[in-house]
Amino acid sequence: MQALLKNDIFDGNDGSKYRVVKTTSANSGWVVNLSQGHQWPVERDFGVLRSHVPRPAASSLHKAPEFATYSDVARGRANAAYEVIKPLLLTTDGKENTDIFNESKRSHLVRARADELKISKTTIYRYLNLWWTCGQSKLALVPGSARNSNDQSRGTAGRGRAPQDGRYIVFQMQEQDITRAKGIIEKHYIKKEQATLASAHRRLVEKHYSFEDGNGEIAIRPEGEYPSIHQFRHILNKYYTCEQIRRGKYGDKEFDREHAPMVGSALEEAVSPGHIYEIDATILDVFLVAVANRECIIGKPTLYLIYDRKTRLCVGFYLGLENASWTGAMLAILSIAADKRALCEKYGHPYDPAQWPADGIFPSKFLGDRGEMISYNSDRICDGMNATISNTQSLLPTRKGLVESGFKVTHTAIKSDTPGYAPDFLAKKRRAKHYHLDASLTLDECISLVLGSIIEHNTTVMRRYELTPEQTLADWDAIPNELWQNEVSHHGCAGSRYTYDYLQMQLMPRDKSTVTQDGIVFKGCIYSSDDETIRRWIIQAGLRKSFKVETSYDLRLVDQIIVHGIDGKTYPCYLTKDSKQFSGYSFAEVQYVRMRASRMKRANNDAKLQAQIDRQRRADIVIEGGKKATKAALTGAARSARRADTVAARNAEKKNRRQSEVRFPMATNDDSVTQFQHTENAQDRLSLVDSAPASAVPAKAESSVAIRLRQLRSEKTNELIHH
Repeated sequence: MQALLKNDIFDGNDGSKYRVVKTTSANSGWVVNLSQGHQWPVERDFGVLRSHVPRPAASSLHKAPEFATYSDVARGRANAAYEVIKPLLLTTDGKENTDIFNESKRSHLVRARADELKISKTTIYRYLNLWWTCGQSKLALVPGSARNSNDQSRGTAGRGRAPQDGRYIVFQMQEQDITRAKGIIEKHYIKKEQATLASAHRRLVEKHYSFEDGNGEIAIRPEGEYPSIHQFRHILNKYYTCEQIRRGKYGDKEFDREHAPMVGSALEEAVSPGHIYEIDATILDVFLVAVANRECIIGKPTLYLIYDRKTRLCVGFYLGLENASWTGAMLAILSIAADKRALCEKYGHPYDPAQWPADGIFPSKFLGDRGEMISYNSDRICDGMNATISNTQSLLPTRKGLVESGFKVTHTAIKSDTPGYAPDFLAKKRRAKHYHLDASLTLDECISLVLGSIIEHNTTVMRRYELTPEQTLADWDAIPNELWQNEVSHHGCAGSRYTYDYLQMQLMPRDKSTVTQDGIVFKGCIYSSDDETIRRWIIQAGLRKSFKVETSYDLRLVDQIIVHGIDGKTYPCYLTKDSKQFSGYSFAEVQYVRMRASRMKRANNDAKLQAQIDRQRRADIVIEGGKKATKAALTGAARSARRADTVAARNAEKKNRRQSEVRFPMATNDDSVTQFQHTENAQDRLSLVDSAPASAVPAKAESSVAIRLRQLRSEKTNELIHH
């Protein structure tokens, strides 16, 4: 059986609960009966008293608050009470005084202490009883009123200020009422973003404190027979923290993004320049105009930024009209290795190599936000380059706060003087000024502004960058490009250098195309090339069967693709005449056109089926009529005899068809009738017509035709004589 220790509580064989006050041996000690009031310690044998495993003393005090949580007054009174009984519990040398357990000696000690302090013996006895029965700690001596305020039972227990007019008695909440209120709070307040406490309180009253009257209508109980909204609010504040309410209403992501503690630093993970690049996209709050016609507003562009986490250096950017996608991310990454001299000259900025210390340096890791950097095409970064991709939790921009701050820096730099600058929050402002009507800049002009802000950031001191003591003592400046150079010279660089062409080939998305006899089929378009290898592939596909090849492409334009051969070579291919109509389209546009055409065909399926059914019905009528007529014409001759006179019957049929089908135009004097065209041999042809047998001309048209021919002949004769 488990040994008993000081303050252990156990069930006795007599049905009472006991607490161990002091052990004198492994099987005996001083105990106090907790089931009966005002009991004093007695020395007993544990084996006689108990038959069950003891419970730790803490189990009876697990709901009690810490001593430090009580008020100064309550703790002061508890300390004063302890000082009263301390000489009775401990000897002068600090050891436990066992005489206090003896009933005869205890009376003498208590009387002497009461005379010394000039207080009542009853007070000392009460302190001792609380000390032994409640766990021999200062918590046992906390005044009862203080304990009630911290360790009271659930419910209001007769509390509450009555209304001034006395129109009702304050409702007293019990355990059941608290449970009901908590259920309504969790279901109708915390889990609903737009719910108010007043609406949740109405739900509580309607559901639990109403009744059905004689007319079958729901009526609430009178005031004072249900919890007030103040009591309801008290339950909310007592049992639910602000964090629980906020997370329940708006979700964990919103709370972590807006209200979570902002501790730590982004520099903790980055070990050197080129280790981590943060990449993200946003909509630049500037309306642009078209180059061809500045009257046309083309909307806001998409801005990509890439920042080195260690030095805050902006190493790459892209500003374009594409939506946030892998294409924009790819072009931003390509800008890392772009020709910076050509870039600065194109957009009107002086070129200084010192402003671009990270030119062509690819990082060890890209950090994105589960957007384009988690797409299938982002695998291109990991294939062939010593880099990895990491993505933060969604909807948590603080995980990559550096590049998010870069967007703010860019907007702050250009917003003062840029025409057409219109932040998103103005769109929701009533009667806000229409700043988009001031749009004046083209895309290239806006790129020049963004490039200027990036150069300014990379070459000026950062106000909130905390230098380490070593950096400060070494006279470093918190300038991004200088930080990069100093960090690389002292600690090295974790990145790798690549050329622009190599990066472009690696980052372009890849897919399978099909080599056929018509050419290379890829995403609805057909391509070919003058290269002998491509021609040989196409011939091979025609002689044998089609096959797949690896293909790189640019999502923005279908005019060209790059086909990869098994020998490692690449072959540029261009649209054939069959697909030239898609020149200048993007692959997404081609896919949309193909989808639209397919949808139109499917939309006409019902009409086509109806036409086929109508044609078949008419054909059935003709076929059935022919069968019946043929059956009636048969005279019982053999079936093989039906082809005996085929030639003669065919000629007779042709003659009859001529007689029934040949028609000549009616004679008329209408100017709208087209006249015959006369040639030098017209006279001879007219003579032949006049000499034709009458049977060759239809009876109904014979007289009129002959008259018209004679008129033409007379006119021709007169014309010849005149000449």
